[in-house]
Amino acid sequence: MQILRDPQQTESCVLVLGMFDGVHRGHQALLMAGVELAEATGLLLNVLTFEPHPMQVLRPEKAPPLLTTLTERARIMADFGVDNLCIQPFDRQIASQEPETFMANLVRVYQPQQVVCGFNFTFGSRGAGNGDMLRAYGQSHGFDVTIVPEVIIGGETVSSTRIRGLLQQGNIHEATRLMGHSYTLSGRVMNGKHIGRTMGYPTANVDIPNGKALPAFGVYACWMEVEHSIYPAVVNVGRHPTLPEGSVTVEAYALDECLSLYGKKVRLSFLSYLRAEKRFASVDELKAQITRDAQEAREYFEGMR
Repeated sequence: MQILRDPQQTESCVLVLGMFDGVHRGHQALLMAGVELAEATGLLLNVLTFEPHPMQVLRPEKAPPLLTTLTERARIMADFGVDNLCIQPFDRQIASQEPETFMANLVRVYQPQQVVCGFNFTFGSRGAGNGDMLRAYGQSHGFDVTIVPEVIIGGETVSSTRIRGLLQQGNIHEATRLMGHSYTLSGRVMNGKHIGRTMGYPTANVDIPNGKALPAFGVYACWMEVEHSIYPAVVNVGRHPTLPEGSVTVEAYALDECLSLYGKKVRLSFLSYLRAEKRFASVDELKAQITRDAQEAREYFEGMR
């Protein structure tokens, strides 16, 4: 898969439209519709998305933290067989376009024969454009439009907002069910205070991408991927109330491994919420709890066998 930033011309294609934060099961329904059309027509499958998130431009104080970085979105889309992930830079000029201008640019740049969008997709100034308008425009400009309905799980629409709420509750299992894949966090290992090492649990202090949604503060069982190897790990997300550092950190301990991770890129896949963040009366109490956390994580992974 190629990533095309602000392309000026592509081959005729099946074009799927959306923000795709999380690439959750609702988004996957759009991708699968696009895959079926691309296979039936022999056309390339292109996805058009936006960067940054429109809310960061229009109402930055209301902008949501993102479930996936652009790199994470690309990785998932590649698995679906997307040929080109096309990135439209989003700014106030794009936001103020009339819907007809947006649609004319789609035709000029992407030459789509098929367009796929979600039931709630809007575009143009004040979100005046929608799927029905796109379908009417396509009838006179040579493309068909497929509007994918909402995906309902557990009696509610699958949405990025709903998944963010589940993560904030520490409900990793339900978030995973709605996403159709694990929530992940990727970053480079930074130099920390080495407090975990002094307690016998050397942790990797993972740099948090700006604007990334984080789960509830607490301790998690995760897979940790580094340099094409995967290790079971116990991960702490929070502020270390027993040993305050003043900022949120993500620290990962590879169970029963002695790894040199400083400066390396790691990818954490969150599997299970073990406990909430807690303040302990002493470092000894904290160390004893970390030992229990590690054992609970081991038992979790043993239960997966």
